Amino acid sequence: MSKKIKILFIIPSLSAGGAERTLINILKNFNYLDFEVHLVVVDYNGIYKQEVPNQVKVIPLFSNSQFVRILSYIHKITGFNNIILRRFLKKIDSNYDTAICFLDSNFTDLLFKIPNVNKLISWVHSSYKTNHNFYKFYKNKPYRNKLINCRYSRLDTIVFVSNDAKIEFKEIFGEFKHMPVIYNFMDEKNILKKANAFEVIKDKNIVKFVSVGSLFPVKGYDLLILSASKLKKKKLNFKIDIYGKGFLKNKLNKLIKKYNLKDHVEIKGFVKNPYPFLRNADVFIMSSKSEAMPMALCEAIILGKPTLVNDCSGSREVINYGEFGLMSKSNINDFSANMLKLIEDEDFREKLSLKSTERALLFSDKRIMNQIVGIIK
Repeated sequence: MSKKIKILFIIPSLSAGGAERTLINILKNFNYLDFEVHLVVVDYNGIYKQEVPNQVKVIPLFSNSQFVRILSYIHKITGFNNIILRRFLKKIDSNYDTAICFLDSNFTDLLFKIPNVNKLISWVHSSYKTNHNFYKFYKNKPYRNKLINCRYSRLDTIVFVSNDAKIEFKEIFGEFKHMPVIYNFMDEKNILKKANAFEVIKDKNIVKFVSVGSLFPVKGYDLLILSASKLKKKKLNFKIDIYGKGFLKNKLNKLIKKYNLKDHVEIKGFVKNPYPFLRNADVFIMSSKSEAMPMALCEAIILGKPTLVNDCSGSREVINYGEFGLMSKSNINDFSANMLKLIEDEDFREKLSLKSTERALLFSDKRIMNQIVGIIK
């Protein structure tokens, strides 16, 4: 019997994010006859804790989220934090064939401290230029040069979840030796299974839009709510349900109340299984200002939903600039006009549904898993 390939994954937490969900999907589909997998979770919290397969050795570093945020801040300002490093080195083994930081971040630097490892990989899940949360740091030349010299030039592979994410990265940091694009592993069978887990009753007289995503500024939910306000004046039968949680919840609810949209827009909060609601929708809608590879959009396409997205990185790549979904300019007039077309034209919705079914071939689980295994070996 050949020796198993020993892999170490690092992820900041197991919270409700696209990178975290993708990693869980990958771990559930590994062939554990060929791989021994260890998973370091820096902040051992999040909804996906219970979904890590039993074959994976989980290595939690901390369980206090606030403490981890303080340590991360110190690291960003002063260089590596010895508290994190000592805990990390104490808990991991000394030898790995491949070590992967699955969400490129400050914790990518832990890879370089592993005593014996053959291959180092980091996974970029964000658009680093159009996402202000990242670019506000990366536009600083000394910090940027530090990352180029001390992080990215030392990696064997930098994986990107979309071509848009790769292009933006290269514009900031330049080119490195191995920079493949691998779309997120979606786990099609599980999506379809979860979508049929329970029935959702729908009012056939109302066109239902569904959006799934964290309530953060980058998701552009203010644009969605203001577009709904404009459509409300036309006395149309439509409803937007937003599934997700985040610090903007109160602010967005105040905006809904300000424009008296309680019958047209509702923040449903986070649900563990949004797929039946997504399957039941007439349209999947995404108002994001920046994405790398939007998982919720990909999942909606796998379910054959008509899609309306804002013209931003990542989203435009998934629908190929309007070929497989409707793409809107980032303003209220254009976004509401596209929503209006979808509300009024059922045949157009059906046409977009067929386009989604066609595009779903892009997310073949077998093809993507082969790509992932190929860079790990």
